[in-house]
Amino acid sequence: MRKIFSTFVLACAASAAMAQSTAIRFILAETHKVYQLPKFDNYCMGVGVDRSFNDRLTLGFDVSFGVGHALNPTGQSVSLRAGEVDVSASMKPGLLSLNYHTEYALGDNGGTHVYIGTFLGLRRVTQKWLDDGMAYYDGSGNLVTFSKPADVSQWLVPIGLRMGLRGATDGGFMDLYGALGYQIGGGKTLVPNANEGRYAETSALAVTLGLAYGIGW
Repeated sequence: MRKIFSTFVLACAASAAMAQSTAIRFILAETHKVYQLPKFDNYCMGVGVDRSFNDRLTLGFDVSFGVGHALNPTGQSVSLRAGEVDVSASMKPGLLSLNYHTEYALGDNGGTHVYIGTFLGLRRVTQKWLDDGMAYYDGSGNLVTFSKPADVSQWLVPIGLRMGLRGATDGGFMDLYGALGYQIGGGKTLVPNANEGRYAETSALAVTLGLAYGIGW
């Protein structure tokens, strides 16, 4: 009986070990809602690591970077209210996103399956103003100088639920995913005198959409 029990334990341990697999994920496209306006203007790419522990549970960690704005040397044009007139200034937004997530497969994760899980992230939002200063004429014809807004570096902590459709970790697979939650530190005004509200206020609602390709073993 002891031999049978020992054999059973060893078989279970071997099965569990075989069920575990690791994958490297390449984030091909990802976007996050970090501002009230515009809602989705960042294009991110990155890398991540997944670890499947059994036929249901997978944990992962991703790092993505806002490449869309980083590759745009002229930045974004933002309308600012200066006294009685509107002036236009150039600003370069930046975004770095770190994300830890869990996945619980609703089907056998040995094949393509839907999953649901949780996520906890850390996002660094930056704004670098490219104009040193601006000048304009007021209603009386007087020349008035206008200083650029202060550069911004703010951390946000998104937390919530994640859902997706993906293939098995062991092998090549695609992962189409979305996340929804609350953004701790959001809802704050960054540019008080923004005329149209663009890039003026961070969002308290965290939303993510993404597509990744993974290679597992």
